[in-house]
Amino acid sequence: MKYYFSLEFDPSRSKLLNDIGQAIEKYYPIGFDPDLPEYHQQPGYIKRGDIINENIANANNYQERWGSFINELEQQLDKTILSTTYGFVPGFSADLILEKYEDESLVRIKKISFAISLIGPFFSICGIDETFIKEKNDELKRSYNAINVATVSPYEEFEKDFNYLQNKIEEQFKDYTFVPFRTAMHYIKDFKTPDSIGEDSTLYNALFNHLFNYRSPHFLRGDTLYGYEQNNLVSITLPPSL
Repeated sequence: MKYYFSLEFDPSRSKLLNDIGQAIEKYYPIGFDPDLPEYHQQPGYIKRGDIINENIANANNYQERWGSFINELEQQLDKTILSTTYGFVPGFSADLILEKYEDESLVRIKKISFAISLIGPFFSICGIDETFIKEKNDELKRSYNAINVATVSPYEEFEKDFNYLQNKIEEQFKDYTFVPFRTAMHYIKDFKTPDSIGEDSTLYNALFNHLFNYRSPHFLRGDTLYGYEQNNLVSITLPPSL
């Protein structure tokens, strides 16, 4: 089932939800098709592009604002961190690799994916267990991957590193707020990003990147309301038929 997020400002709901709604309205053309030229000509979308160019396309700025940060984390944790900031996306992102297993048939990875939005003071952290099923005897070395489960709070084997990353992000990016996973997975009616699949896009896609576009988690682990209490969150949903 799809859950929908209202962009409309509502003084009775949490500041975080209203801030997210305002950021999306500021930087995205609502109700426009990204396949049409008009979408890319809207002032907010042009400003979004300027922000991405400044922070990601500019190699010096990228290294200073993100590369050096994840390099420092990697040294402190003594674990591999891979930048996943690819393409024209509105956020920095990376994966902290906790485990990796590979044989002739599959690859299994346990990691923590974290992202920082460039269009508002928001960040995301979640644990990911994913598998890649290899195509045997394939010269192109193709594989088919899936996110088997997302761990959405500091839980079990993810707890220590999840908490460490959250503390470090909050130190580095002052006044940024954790966006709960369930909130990030809400859709917006008649809203598309350039990376959208289907009719509607998610908050995660709008704020960070397209990590979950093609590979939605099959299951969630941990406290699925993690972050709600701290932000006085009550998510507003709209039925898909509206």
